[in-house]
This record gives sequence, C-alpha cells and structure tokens, in this order.
Amino acid sequence: MMPADVTLTTRRPEPPSADFAFEIDFKRGEGSASRVFLAINDFIKGCERLDAELVGTIDSNIETVMVLEDIEAGSIKVWLRNLLSAVDDDALKQVDWKPAVGRYLVKAKYAVIKWVDDDTDPKSLPALAREIQSIAAETDVKHLPDYRAPSVTALLGAVKDFEEVKSRLLPDDRATFIGADGQSTDFNLSIRWDLDRIEELAIKEVVRFPVAPMILAVKKPDYLGNSKWELRHGKRSISAKIEDAEWLRRFQNRNVDVRPGDALRCEVQIEHLYGHDNELLAENYTIVHVIDVLVNAYRQENLFEDHGNGS
Repeated sequence: MMPADVTLTTRRPEPPSADFAFEIDFKRGEGSASRVFLAINDFIKGCERLDAELVGTIDSNIETVMVLEDIEAGSIKVWLRNLLSAVDDDALKQVDWKPAVGRYLVKAKYAVIKWVDDDTDPKSLPALAREIQSIAAETDVKHLPDYRAPSVTALLGAVKDFEEVKSRLLPDDRATFIGADGQSTDFNLSIRWDLDRIEELAIKEVVRFPVAPMILAVKKPDYLGNSKWELRHGKRSISAKIEDAEWLRRFQNRNVDVRPGDALRCEVQIEHLYGHDNELLAENYTIVHVIDVLVNAYRQENLFEDHGNGS
C-alpha cells in the first residue's frame, strides 16, 4: 500500500532536490506484481550500503542518509537524494564539498552498474575499487591525494545487491539508473552472475589448516542433503558442509539419529579466506569425517527414561 504522504506525479525534480532516479518500465500483465517493488527496495538498500562505504573514502567524518524525493507514475520511477552531513572537520569547512561528493556518489554507482553488466571474464573487483578511487580523487574535496579505495568486501556487497535487483525482474522489463544531469544507463537484464562466482572474485588467498578433531553441537541438521548444517562451537555459531558421503547416506536413510542439541565428534577442515586488502573475508568449515554422534543427555525423552529407571 502506498504511504499517504507520497504523491504520484509526472514532474521531474531538479537538482539539488534529487540526485538520481531508478526507473522500472515493467512488462504489464506478466510475472508477480511484487517484483517491481521488491526490485526498487533492493536497489535502495544496495545504494544505502554502498554510499556508507563511498563517503568514507572521501572523509570518515561524512555521513549520508538517502531520502525519497518523488515517485512518478506510468513506468515506476523513484527520485532519491543523499542528505550529506559532517561532524567538525577543518578541512571540510574550507570548501563547499557537498555538490562534489554528491556527484561522486552518482558516478560511483554508474561504475558499479557498468561492472555488473560487463560480461568480460575474468572480472576484477580490485580494478573496480581503483576506478572508484580515481573518481573520488576527482572531487578534490581536501586538495590532497589521499582518497582511499572502497573495500573489496563492500563492493562485493554492492554487486550482489544490484545483481539481486536484476534477478527480481523479467527479461522484458527494463530498469534504468538516471542521474540528475539526465545521463542514464540501463541494467542489462540478459547478463546474470552466479553469486558464488562473484564471491570468488573477492578472494585473494585461501589458507587451509590441517584437519583437526572437533566436537560441534548441532543447531539445525540438513535433512535435505543439499545445504550446510548449522552448528555451534562453544558460543560461536558456524555453518559447515559435511563431505563424509557414507555417513550422510546412513543419516538420510535414518540409520543414524541426530537431533538439535546433539553433537558431532568429527574431523574438520578449516579455511580462512582473505581479500585483496588482506582482510579476513570468511571462515569455512568442512566436516570430512564424522566419528560419532554424541546424544544430548538432556533430551526430553532421556529425562523420562531416567525418571522411569529411578522409580
């Protein structure tokens, strides 16, 4: 349901009222009606997360909040604006920095969309980071060449967000990013990237530790056999894939009983995945062999059994 204070118009807001727009010209009478609104929601959330990283490449004191300026009917077009603010910063006080930073945020979005729509393989997230770093330097807000590149992890999130927008839409829909200057670019909905493949692009190095014994408490078993188990090691929650095919066969045939609260005594391979900025991106757990199932002594049926034996 449309909020009461949102007005549908055909008027185009002019800068500085709006910085950019996102338009979806949807195929009428086909697909789920919610796809358009979900795509818009994903786009806005993706832009908010990306902008939070981008303004930090200019100055860590800058903050941004995205606000809705207008919605146009026909095809659905939302006009958005970044409200920029900064805490006390002597370098920023010397210049009118907001217009330059606003243009930077728009140009960086163009760069990310162009990267997502480029079907060249291999692709490079560090190259995208360097391109955005050069766009930041063009703002010359501080008159110093010290603008850092956005983190590859943040760019990975932005790429996944924009890819999610594309996945919401039908091939005959059209999604367009429009700058306040009238420049626009269409999302290429025919190019889709596998999210696992995108995540691999962010990895510079994988460090594998020797297989070691562990006892992992079971939070949620994988009964279907095609996803990871949700486990716990102490207070830490982890997800792990089980590669012990023989044990999995017995479990799925119900020859082995494992319930939430039980634990697996197992041999585990741990991997640390590092990005191009040498930061830890992820930690992977793989159970290569299940030695035994340790039944939780406090299972409800066990309590009844103990009570019965003591009577």
